[in-house]
Amino acid sequence: RQMQPTQQRFREIQQALQQRGYLQVEPTGVWGPESEEALKKFQQDQSLNPTGKLDSLSLIALGLGPKRENGLQTRTEPR
Repeated sequence: RQMQPTQQRFREIQQALQQRGYLQVEPTGVWGPESEEALKKFQQDQSLNPTGKLDSLSLIALGLGPKRENGLQTRTEPR
């Protein structure tokens, strides 16, 4: 079962949509019809399935994908 994003996470997503010109209202942290429609338009422009539902590909396209501590992945090479 997938967990619901927090209000802060919704606000981050709304801000990203607003900065790209898709969301015309102020980010509130509450996911409503305006947010869903903005996401659908964004998804369509990104050649993603325009569902209006948050998914990993949409978040990555918005620059809000998984975060790493220092932005780098470290790998240990065998010797």
